[in-house]
Amino acid sequence: MAQIELQGVSKKFSPKDDRYAVEHLTYTIPDGSFVSLLGPSGCGKSTTLNMIAGLESVTEGSIVVDGKAVEDLEPHKRDLAFVFQDYALYPHLSVADNIAFGLKMRKIPKAEIDRRVLESAEKLELENHLKRRPKALSGGQRQRVALARAIARRPGVLLFDEPLSNLDALLRDKTRAELKLLHADIGATSVYVTHDQEEAMSLSDVIAVMSAGRLEQYGTPAEIYRTPATEFVAGFVGKPRMNIFDATVVGPHRVRLDGTSLEVEVPEADLDGHTTVRLGLRPTECTLEPGSETEHDGTIMVVEPLGNATDIMLRLGEGVFIVREPGFSTLAPGDHVRLDAREAEPHVFDAETGNRLGSDRPDSR
Repeated sequence: MAQIELQGVSKKFSPKDDRYAVEHLTYTIPDGSFVSLLGPSGCGKSTTLNMIAGLESVTEGSIVVDGKAVEDLEPHKRDLAFVFQDYALYPHLSVADNIAFGLKMRKIPKAEIDRRVLESAEKLELENHLKRRPKALSGGQRQRVALARAIARRPGVLLFDEPLSNLDALLRDKTRAELKLLHADIGATSVYVTHDQEEAMSLSDVIAVMSAGRLEQYGTPAEIYRTPATEFVAGFVGKPRMNIFDATVVGPHRVRLDGTSLEVEVPEADLDGHTTVRLGLRPTECTLEPGSETEHDGTIMVVEPLGNATDIMLRLGEGVFIVREPGFSTLAPGDHVRLDAREAEPHVFDAETGNRLGSDRPDSR
């Protein structure tokens, strides 16, 4: 197994460019943990993974694996295996030969290769497909072959670059559960790149949320969800996404959502020196009450029944506010409503920096 430390790791693709693709990342990935690099396209998460793998050079800083700096080591000299988004299988080879390929390149004895191939295939329910070629397999089976090839090497580190993104929704959920069981079984340190917050939340021990090449927050799924360190994290993690609107400070620990009558207490937030802030409220923690034509906070635009819940979008000033109600709603487009956030946990952010305001603010950047 292996502990991974990123020490001020940065990446520029051109020495003439002042911009960083990845900027001064510093955090530790514990031995045997599952850590997701989460963020939108272009935020630097795949570049970070490639630097750990040795597929990209490090411009500044150091990557330390089990106490040894590896940023200058060639990829094949690092104790890791990579699972790619497009599977990267050899179409002319059988499943067994695809799994065995890396072992043969390392000149491992044939008897040991055969044993590892069968062991890996059994873990991923591929033992009945060993003689087939990739084109005869489904997308989910091909992904499992790629996983089997990686774990057959018994690496200290497993790297995943959006491995489930090519699968349909049902198969993605099934494979995600299998991947979590696999990690618990083999115990390798796993680093997983994804833009899908549900994948990151369900799989990870720790999540590194990234934006524009920078680390926004590094914490457990519970920490990321309950105490987002920045407005970006608050808006990116959570489904439906958090409602974040301008609010006016009306007391030492009280704010009013602009354009509404809604006032909320924010006892943890230090509002000294602020006249306006950004207020975040989760859709699942808010409710709606009927309003009148003259007294209302917003007007319903769209009602989306989901079966176990209903998402309701309402026009609120110049923005759109979302509320998720349990079951089916009796509200309809055009109805005037008032917001009730008495059961909501408010999140308050600095209007200029986007940083969380409050004594519960986690260490982020």
